[in-house]
Amino acid sequence: MGRHLTAKLLVTVYYCTILILPLIIQQFDKVNAGILDPFEWARSDRIEVNIPWLPFENETRCYGDLGCLNITRSWYHIIYRPFNMFPLPREVINTKFFLYTRQNPLDGQLIKATEDSIDKSNFDGSKLSKFIIHGFIDTSLSSWIGEMRTELLKADDVNVIVVDWAGGSLPLYTQATANTRVVGMEIAHLIKFLQKKYGLMPKSVHLIGHSLGAHTSGYAGSLIKGLGRITGLDPAEPYFQGMPSHVRLDPSDADFVDVIHTDGKNLFILGGNFIPGYGMSQPCGHVDFYPNNGKEQPGCDISQAPMVPLTLIKDGLEEASRVLIACNHIRAIKLFTDSINSQCPYIGHQCPNYMHFIAGKCFSCRSGGCAIMGYHADTSLGRGLESDENEVTPPREPMVGVKYYLMTGREFPFCRRHYRISIQLARPSTAENWVQGSLKVNLYGDAGIIHDLDLTNTGSAKLEHGTTHSIVVTHPADLGGKIRKVIVNWEYDMNVLEPRSLCLFWCNDHLYVKSILVDEMEMPSRGKRDTDYSTRLCAPGKRDYADIPNRGKASFYDCNYL
Repeated sequence: MGRHLTAKLLVTVYYCTILILPLIIQQFDKVNAGILDPFEWARSDRIEVNIPWLPFENETRCYGDLGCLNITRSWYHIIYRPFNMFPLPREVINTKFFLYTRQNPLDGQLIKATEDSIDKSNFDGSKLSKFIIHGFIDTSLSSWIGEMRTELLKADDVNVIVVDWAGGSLPLYTQATANTRVVGMEIAHLIKFLQKKYGLMPKSVHLIGHSLGAHTSGYAGSLIKGLGRITGLDPAEPYFQGMPSHVRLDPSDADFVDVIHTDGKNLFILGGNFIPGYGMSQPCGHVDFYPNNGKEQPGCDISQAPMVPLTLIKDGLEEASRVLIACNHIRAIKLFTDSINSQCPYIGHQCPNYMHFIAGKCFSCRSGGCAIMGYHADTSLGRGLESDENEVTPPREPMVGVKYYLMTGREFPFCRRHYRISIQLARPSTAENWVQGSLKVNLYGDAGIIHDLDLTNTGSAKLEHGTTHSIVVTHPADLGGKIRKVIVNWEYDMNVLEPRSLCLFWCNDHLYVKSILVDEMEMPSRGKRDTDYSTRLCAPGKRDYADIPNRGKASFYDCNYL
């Protein structure tokens, strides 16, 4: 009980103190190095003079049978990583490994790189092995680790190994970042031992790390040839973003590296300064997912502060501190955990940027531009999805640094179905060139009904007759890809600040809609090449468009049946 309470207090301190960490580089970040320093002369390895905090080039420290480490000039950057330290001794960091299997799902078995330890445990080298690695001032007792462990064992009969490096994850942050190198060496040491003595194949190992734990996974992977997979959950930004690949998580650390970014925003504070988000915005995997643009997550805005007392009563001190301080940063954990056994796929789409995505400019999965975010990411990357059953198509090699975008909900379950709705506007002679207002639709499918989908982002939009207005919206319900009916609700908006939008007696506030195209994002699979996830709907009657008055509505039906 005492250890568990201490762990919760440490986590609370973490989410309260981490706010000051990026202040170390706050003043440096006012200068955009990419603009003012295009040749990266700020990199310390470009500077020929001695720098006071730079160690001697030949300074090395060894950590027993783990090996030795040094800190060369490439580990420094005046803006991104001005300070470096050597890791603390192994005895201080005290990295521990706790094994959970379906034989012992609740009580972890402490294992070490010794035959006596492994022989007494339930470890099975023939099974997949999943490592969970926490971050700064976190511990193996955090509630999220238990939740993820449970979901992993529910999904598959695997070895789940929780890495506890609480002795090295304490402040200062600069020291904790250094300690991750030794923790990575400890993980690699254990994996190599299990490979040599118990038949564990590196390709069957999956490292899952949050924040500093993501970069720790990278250090471990760089020491193991042929490591199967690393999942980075919002990899820590301070001291890693903008640094060379050997300093941070990167695609070379495993055969497949997938990353979920949820806190890559900038927080503006008084005085015109800003603090970067806790997580990286820079791509650092083969595939990088950016739910909700990888910045502010739904339900994590400042307005959620009143929810803290309720969360404190319901979920305790640890979860309340997370909601208050690091909601965006920990959302990556929640999304990954939910994805393990969710029946709703987290479908992300490759797109130049988030604005293009929500405008529906890159929506279809037919071209192979989609991937599943989370636990099943390694099974969804274009592996012959468009082929007939009799065709043999080799798997597509994952590219590096590919960005995928998607939207999620405010609360659990976070997964949402994506619909692209395109309103084709008619332009009869009586119509205004443009009108301003709000659009909401009801969708009727074979699998259910969705009410009041907002197509104007909870406000009003300027709609030009004769053009098409497209937007991507989300909802928990899956309508099965075929829409039978759509009801459009229109309300004109008169903005006193824009006189041209005032419509009293001398203008037409009607909206004229020719047709509606509804697409549901869905991952195609073998045998479903011809499945139709798109429906075009038209207005019934003699005219080829519907005349919708202010605060009125109109119904549209599948054009093929009119």
